[in-house]
Amino acid sequence: MFDFLKYNTMEKIIKTVLYVILGAVVVTATAYFYASDIYHYAVAEDGVFETITALLLLSISVLFFMRLVKTRKNRNKYWMILNVLIVVGAFFGFGEEISWGQRIFSIDSGDFFTQNNLQNETNLHNLEIGGVNINKLIFSQGLVLVFGFYFVFAQVCHKRFSFFRNLVDLFGVQIPRLQHSLIILAGTGLVLAIPETRIWELWEAIFVAVLLLVFIDPLNEKERLLSVGNAG
Repeated sequence: MFDFLKYNTMEKIIKTVLYVILGAVVVTATAYFYASDIYHYAVAEDGVFETITALLLLSISVLFFMRLVKTRKNRNKYWMILNVLIVVGAFFGFGEEISWGQRIFSIDSGDFFTQNNLQNETNLHNLEIGGVNINKLIFSQGLVLVFGFYFVFAQVCHKRFSFFRNLVDLFGVQIPRLQHSLIILAGTGLVLAIPETRIWELWEAIFVAVLLLVFIDPLNEKERLLSVGNAG
């Protein structure tokens, strides 16, 4: 009973924080039209929303690591593989957002990054090698395809196709609810309406916040990130 109350309370707190962040995104995006100084301050490099995105990614990594440690003995190897990938992937995203602490600790970029990074930073997502923009190829086009399917079609496939449902169960993939997909679509529409490049900092915050919402409250409730069952 105590575990149920603990994880239920934690889930409510996290969901409240995430919806506050999403509300702040809307306010900031619209501020572009009536308070541009506030908008530019919020979306600046190492600004408010870049920091929020980094912290959300770190939170995902930590929460999945805790889940992995507590429930690893009760799940199959495919579940383990996916959860390890999420832990590593989210932490990688966190590191990339802060350029692996380069500016925090005043570390100079090496020759490779100075020559190949569009912002002279120590990170991979701003690399351009041989005329190929890594951010555009992998972190934009690639992820858009993967998560476009995830948010638009995964729910339908989960309901209609047993083979897809069995695959989801095997790996323990959290499936987004309809409201999660609608938030992503609405947020994307809002971002596309703002004619300014830094607006994508807000989209990243939307994406990561909604992703965490999916993890803690998925359509397939047995895979909830925070629950007594997952707590071991």
